[in-house]
Amino acid sequence: MEKLSIALALAGMMGISAFVMNSKVKGTIVCFGDSITHGAKVNGNSWVYLLSKEHEGADFVNEGRNGRKTADREEILPVLRSYKNADMFLIFLGVNDLKDGNDSMVANCIKNVKWMISKIREVAPGARVVILSPSEINVKSMSPLNIRKKYNWNTEMSLIALDRGYRQVAREDSVGFISLLRVVSPANYADGLHPNEAGQQQIANAIWKGLNDLPK
Repeated sequence: MEKLSIALALAGMMGISAFVMNSKVKGTIVCFGDSITHGAKVNGNSWVYLLSKEHEGADFVNEGRNGRKTADREEILPVLRSYKNADMFLIFLGVNDLKDGNDSMVANCIKNVKWMISKIREVAPGARVVILSPSEINVKSMSPLNIRKKYNWNTEMSLIALDRGYRQVAREDSVGFISLLRVVSPANYADGLHPNEAGQQQIANAIWKGLNDLPK
């Protein structure tokens, strides 16, 4: 029985090692996003921090900023100048554009993300681009502050439309796409908008799996 346990343990270790060695996620990965990327409500320990801690060989760079919208698209330019030799850029934006959302706001998000993709290709042509569609919100647990900011059912419906739109952009522009829309459990929102630690872990897990599942 003891020999069997040791054999199983070794097999498990070998499996983990093989997964790490075979992972397609390597090098410098710049994460351009908003407060969820930056780490609001989790003391900065966002999905970027979790992925950096959990996976050697991949350097996840946190370029998140609280409140950033896709409309702040030019903020990616200094980031590109700093990381023009990066291996990958992840774009995780949209929810802040969609307060009391509508179709016009969704269309603007799509236009802005396409612009960012074009700039990445100009400045960092060797980098892969991956769009991450934002997580949905939890309207039922939304904090009074976020209610006043108009994160509401219109936002939720617009996030669903944005997920479809980003998926289409990925096909048209030949970039990667990972949907995070349904990744965070409803109970794992700290204020209806920002994931708590468990929610951030769910995002990290989904992104890691999604990156490894992307076609070469």
